[in-house]
Amino acid sequence: MVRFVFFLFLIASFVQGEDIEKEFLKEQIKSVPLNKAVIVGKGKERVLVFMNPDCPHCRKEWQELKGCLHKLRLYVFLVPFPRFPESYQKSAYVVCSKNHLRALDEVLSGKWDQRPLPVKSCPLLKEHERIAKEMGVSAVPYNILLRDYTVVSGYSPDLRKKLSCDR
Repeated sequence: MVRFVFFLFLIASFVQGEDIEKEFLKEQIKSVPLNKAVIVGKGKERVLVFMNPDCPHCRKEWQELKGCLHKLRLYVFLVPFPRFPESYQKSAYVVCSKNHLRALDEVLSGKWDQRPLPVKSCPLLKEHERIAKEMGVSAVPYNILLRDYTVVSGYSPDLRKKLSCDR
């Protein structure tokens, strides 16, 4: 349903020449409970991030972004996919961890690959899945720069540049 409505907004945007897509996204994000996200970083640049702990592109993106957490504040929603059998356990480990940054770095760095995790379930992870579904996220990484609602879908080597995150 969300995709159909989004499609209608795209058509209206094309016909009217306005940026209705970003307005739709802005309204949609208002309903996202950011306090349910895994929040990492203390910077001013806010980014809504959807990722999977076993996705190779998400892991590559994380390696590039983690050095910029002094400039960034990431609101991470983990999305386990069936094609990655360990992703549910890894996502639960991160979401229900007391130290989100450490747990996120561990799973995205491969520390827990093919190893048993110290957590089996996490009710909050269902919220992450619901939010991703409502946002229409079907592939990761999926990033929304909250300053101007720019969407960066998939791995982009230019993401650091877009975030003014110099090495």
